[in-house]
Amino acid sequence: MNPDVAGGDAARNIQDNLPPSPPRRGGQGGEVDEFPVLRLTGLIGGNWRAVLGIPAALPRLIAFIRQVDFVHCHYSFLMAALGCTLARLLGKPSAVTLHGLGTLDSSVGRSRLYRLYRYVSLKLANTIIATSQEMRTVALRFAPAERIVVISNGVNAQTFSPEPVPARPDVHDELVILSMRRLAPKNGVQYLVEAAPEVIEKMPQARFWVAGEGKLENHLRKRVRELGLDAHFNFLGIVPHERTAEMYRQADIVVFPSSAESTSLACLEAMCVEKAIVASALSAYKDMLGEAGERGALVPLFERDESDYNAPLNLPPDRIHALAEAIIALGYDPERRRALGKAARRYAANHYDWKQIAAQTIPIYRGEAA
Repeated sequence: MNPDVAGGDAARNIQDNLPPSPPRRGGQGGEVDEFPVLRLTGLIGGNWRAVLGIPAALPRLIAFIRQVDFVHCHYSFLMAALGCTLARLLGKPSAVTLHGLGTLDSSVGRSRLYRLYRYVSLKLANTIIATSQEMRTVALRFAPAERIVVISNGVNAQTFSPEPVPARPDVHDELVILSMRRLAPKNGVQYLVEAAPEVIEKMPQARFWVAGEGKLENHLRKRVRELGLDAHFNFLGIVPHERTAEMYRQADIVVFPSSAESTSLACLEAMCVEKAIVASALSAYKDMLGEAGERGALVPLFERDESDYNAPLNLPPDRIHALAEAIIALGYDPERRRALGKAARRYAANHYDWKQIAAQTIPIYRGEAA
């Protein structure tokens, strides 16, 4: 990124002034922070090559599971299928938490392998934890209702707090619009880029900070150049999780134009930091932000409110216009931004704090629920 790009220095200065990341330990075994970690790199990806790596990984995985009292898997993918199978064979209770990938039909596609992972995971888990009603609907195709419980993802409302809010260095009257997502098609950052020219035409002070990496990064950078928006965009790369709260605090508006979501952790974090949020009108965002957008602005980017991982590179002009209009409206209305942010914080802290999510999860570990 050109160091003379407007807004770029401010974003980099913020990252430079954030506290350093704590050291992390790990590798093929050992610990990361206080948790013992077993890394089975040969199983990464879940494709046929990963399947061929299962025999070599089984002895270590079996030994690991023998040491635990409960097997809790996430995503109905390869590791969930393996974990739930071995839990059954070794007499351990198990649960699988559904987040979307490997569960929604659009994420499984026609792959027989991915469908097998989903089938085995949902058939063998003692308890299925759906992070949204949409996930529960899918799970009901494979398991009876009494084995399914809805528990959303959670957020640390103390870590992601609205204060303090340090001043942005070398920034005067800028409106910072933040995207803090992996740069994958389903997260819709491409739609934000397409909406940017209209936003900038009405609000020349708009600056777009794009945090994250992924397969769309080259496309997004190319589109920014083609649209002549380099002076308004800063690609920040991966921001370590312990630094994300400060990034949210520096933003004025946070945008989530996703085509698929369960309970967005990033959205919950932005809510707790009292940020004004613009999101696609998916059912998951309606759960978090309110059916009528009481805690954020919802934009009907798609002709549905269900999730779909098959996200196009662009949307019809009227949808892009609707996204731009929602951002512009909040940009001109700081009072509404503050009101939405405070309402979002209250709701997230009262409904999604990890203390409440843990209280709902502990009975499952104790065998008292589902």
